Amino acid sequence: MHDLCSSKAEAEEEKFLKHIDASTYLTLGTRLVIPPYIGNSIRRLAISFDFERVSSIDGLGEVKGLRSFMFIQKSYYIPDICFKENTIDFKMSQYLRIFVADCSRFEGEKLPSEVGELIRLRYLSLRNSNVRELPKSVCSMPYLQTLDLRVSYKVVIRLPNVIWKMKRLKHLFLKDDMKVIGGEKLRLDGLQELEILEEIRSETCGIADIPKLVSLQSLRVRVSDVDSMSIVLSNKNSQLRDTRLCVNGCDLSSEKYMEVLNDGLMSPSLVTLQMCKCDMSGSFPSYRQGMCQNLVSLELEHCKGMIVVMEFGSYPMLQELTLKNVKIAETLTFPSNLFPQLKHLRLYELHDLKKWEMEEGATPKLTSFAIMGCPELKKVPDGLKLLTTLRRITVINMPRVFTETVNEEKYGSFVEKDICMDDLYEP
Repeated sequence: MHDLCSSKAEAEEEKFLKHIDASTYLTLGTRLVIPPYIGNSIRRLAISFDFERVSSIDGLGEVKGLRSFMFIQKSYYIPDICFKENTIDFKMSQYLRIFVADCSRFEGEKLPSEVGELIRLRYLSLRNSNVRELPKSVCSMPYLQTLDLRVSYKVVIRLPNVIWKMKRLKHLFLKDDMKVIGGEKLRLDGLQELEILEEIRSETCGIADIPKLVSLQSLRVRVSDVDSMSIVLSNKNSQLRDTRLCVNGCDLSSEKYMEVLNDGLMSPSLVTLQMCKCDMSGSFPSYRQGMCQNLVSLELEHCKGMIVVMEFGSYPMLQELTLKNVKIAETLTFPSNLFPQLKHLRLYELHDLKKWEMEEGATPKLTSFAIMGCPELKKVPDGLKLLTTLRRITVINMPRVFTETVNEEKYGSFVEKDICMDDLYEP
């Protein structure tokens, strides 16, 4: 059906869409020349790239009346595409609704200010581009619904504090290391229609604005203070159904702050929770009815305080559990009635762990297990061999006796073992 729709869209009589493979139109090695016959006949243009390096794109400025323009990346390799200021005549493209310039290198590492003249634009993506600064004119696009600013990992993008003026915005994708021009926190309070907000940090964004986003459905946020954590977890927005929260470096050692976390874990929208370098000396909150009812992924890294792993076994939807460099009991026990949905288990740098027991029927859906740097653990539990769902075991930097035991054990025929034999602990 997709092939049929594509062929009809590109048919000569329809003139709905033109798809160009960059490798076909490259001249002089790296120069892409748009065929002159496209002219005014095409309203939607897509250019796909694979491994090409493109120093310039010629002929695109002659195309008038474009409704949609997209760069399409065909491989995991990120192409190198030079997008010069005259590549597109923005005045001639006033009807443009979709502008996807992924993987592009803009001259001066800036998006041209003329982009504000695209008053009919609905979708703007600069993903994996080199844009380091967004012009203020971006708020002049009154109908923009999607803004994707997940630029290249090598680039820190600077934003003017005008995003809050884009009243029609529904999807906003940021980069967690972005900065705000002027040093203030990014305002979000005017985005009444915003549904998706991803990759924001409490250091650079106004977390207090989040409860004002009445249409918000999906949120991905990193916080580094208890007040921000409380605002995110206590949000009563009935539309919000997907909160992905990372808590970094928070001091939760006091009874008051631990109670904030305890209450926050009752949030029905909490889907993933990552806690890194947090002080939880009072121990992680004990399970109570209704806690983490929709939590799918839990990750605790480099946190202070005692972690009782069995408490997580009562989370009804938990599918991924990662424990790294945290304090647990010497014996890890998985009873038969806990962890009903767990699929992926990762145990990293648990220096206290000496013994692991698994009752028959425990973790009935476990698919993958990874362990690294647990020097006191000598073997995996016998119950692991009884799991018919297990497909992969990963072992890295473990004692020699542990590694040899895993190698010798007979698991199901579908189980793949990925064992690193370098730098093993000696027994």
